[in-house]
Amino acid sequence: MASMMLKSSVSARVAARPARRATVQVAASASRPTWYPGATAPAHLDGSIPGDYGFDPLRLGTNPETLKWFKEAELTNGRWAMAAVAGILFTDLVGLPKFWLAGAEKYAIDNQTLAIIEVIVFAVLEGKRYEGWKKYGTSGFLNSFPFDPLNMRSEQ
Repeated sequence: MASMMLKSSVSARVAARPARRATVQVAASASRPTWYPGATAPAHLDGSIPGDYGFDPLRLGTNPETLKWFKEAELTNGRWAMAAVAGILFTDLVGLPKFWLAGAEKYAIDNQTLAIIEVIVFAVLEGKRYEGWKKYGTSGFLNSFPFDPLNMRSEQ
């Protein structure tokens, strides 16, 4: 009984106090958007690269030459992702097995042989891409540097 009275008197005291209003003022000192409001971007990320929000906690981009390579690698990753979506939509359209079930299906070639072929093909493609990067400073496909079959890099 005493504990119930104590609880009611404590709650009555708490409820009787007027609510305080706290205000928080945030001053944005950055002249560009950053990955976290109020964060300061590292000196090597000056906002000149598209998508640069000043996030480089491991300082991987401090070398300008490797930063160019990382930028090109991200473009390549995005292109592979778009090709994967096109492949998924194609398999759905023509009625092939769902992409998440593809590993469980039986094919003319067993999975181990298929994996070996994939490693060899990608080693050749990535080797050519790196060779073209060193020679021309841009990614490409086999001996096309830059790879632009639709002439989308033109100024017109």
